[in-house]
Amino acid sequence: MARLILHLLVIALLIPSLVSCVLHTLVQNKPDPVVPPAGYGTLAKFSYNEAWYGMYFQEDKIGYSHFIVEPSGENFTITSDSLMRLTAMKETNEISMKERVVVKPDLTMVSFKSLLNMNGKELKMVGDTKGEQFVVEISVDGETRKREFPLKEKIYHASSIALIPPLRGLGDGKSYSYNVYNAEKQVLVKVTQLVTPVTGSPGPNGAVWRLKSEYGPTAVDSWLDAKGLTVLEKSLQGSLITMVESKSAAEAFQKKKSPGRDLVLDLSLIRVDRPIPDAEKRSALKVRMKGIDSSLIASDHRQKVQVPQKKGSEKAFEVTVLTENLASYSRRDSPVKEPVSSAIVGSINGSKADPASDEHLGSTLSIQTDHKEIVDQAKQIVSPKDPVLEKVVKLVGWTAKNIYPKMRDSFTALAVLRSKEGECQSHANLYTALARSQGIPSRVVTGLVYSEKMGFLYHAWTESFVNKAWLAVDPILNQVPADATHIKIAVGKSSDETASLFKMVGKVKMEVLEFK
Repeated sequence: MARLILHLLVIALLIPSLVSCVLHTLVQNKPDPVVPPAGYGTLAKFSYNEAWYGMYFQEDKIGYSHFIVEPSGENFTITSDSLMRLTAMKETNEISMKERVVVKPDLTMVSFKSLLNMNGKELKMVGDTKGEQFVVEISVDGETRKREFPLKEKIYHASSIALIPPLRGLGDGKSYSYNVYNAEKQVLVKVTQLVTPVTGSPGPNGAVWRLKSEYGPTAVDSWLDAKGLTVLEKSLQGSLITMVESKSAAEAFQKKKSPGRDLVLDLSLIRVDRPIPDAEKRSALKVRMKGIDSSLIASDHRQKVQVPQKKGSEKAFEVTVLTENLASYSRRDSPVKEPVSSAIVGSINGSKADPASDEHLGSTLSIQTDHKEIVDQAKQIVSPKDPVLEKVVKLVGWTAKNIYPKMRDSFTALAVLRSKEGECQSHANLYTALARSQGIPSRVVTGLVYSEKMGFLYHAWTESFVNKAWLAVDPILNQVPADATHIKIAVGKSSDETASLFKMVGKVKMEVLEFK
């Protein structure tokens, strides 16, 4: 539980909302031209080439990044290094990333090399455009995997996202769309951008343009000055802010080793007015929440959100959770009925489970469904003749009993299998990989769970698709189904769990109404 937010921030390092999409300049020797109406047209005409900026999470400084753009023959290189220092449960973690990207003068990507280091654990990525193919090799946990993507159109690196608008031109209503490689999901993702003017007085640091960039479910708001420089950026729903900073400020952060605010104890722990004894036995729960928008909490076959008529981020709303009825899931090829109604909270009616898809069976950077060690381990745990529900129970039980709960850094499910240690995210990733290898659609979900003597903490568990409906299971607590204190954050194509979580951190207030 303690490292979930840390894990999500590390994943965010692999997408441009954190470190790769801002190029700030501190070069003072060049003139201050305004971006031409048609844009600079080429990197050779940009008036800035080096950058330093600070990174702040919930107003606490957590890191810095340095960028430099230099000519390299007919092309250019964008070299960057960044550092984040985060504290979780009084333990300080360091995450660094070094990257070298080769681009053409129009920012089209030629190749890239990156190295992500988390407390000594390394993840390496190398990408190259070869003819009509974009080839990526990812090395982690002693394994190297290769992916090839057909190049039907130009492809760009995340480091180019903030540079494309000034390169192509800034103007009210100008929009851009292009493909960027998403390292975490190992897919090409469409980036869309919209430029609008800052109305009234100039914005922060003289900003005159505002840029809205959408990268899949990730949205980033940037402010640019007349030269096209990004002077301020907000991402992760405003929880993460990057801003222009001096080199000396970045160096001071690097030398300073004192911990910042604790991600768990200071920022994410949600204290409640009354304890929930024997939480693992609770089949029903009703709570009142406020401080956030109700749309951030899922409403599905086991969880119902009741909102007041007047909507607003500060308006209280109620959440009811009822655990699934396993008797319904045990019947082969029969639709799952709604959870059994509870005397204290009533039944949840009219909500149907959304269908599973190929995505819930696929292999990703962190969940290597098709790796031989994962497949072989799953075959040792279950029998081909086992009903789906029995396979789920066996896989959850094995994961809980054989993976020791420990704050251990792991990029992948394979690393967890080998080390036999990990936190909630590690357990969820490994179980999901094992289940998918057996043809059971599964997905990792995030949310809140009650922790004795503390309150509600952010947590990760899994949902598996069993006989036509999703079933919540907890592979670290060995629960099938997961107990009623598991409150899920909204998921789906129109919502991103990471973005939703960061809308909630430090803002949620909760009152326990009833439990059973």
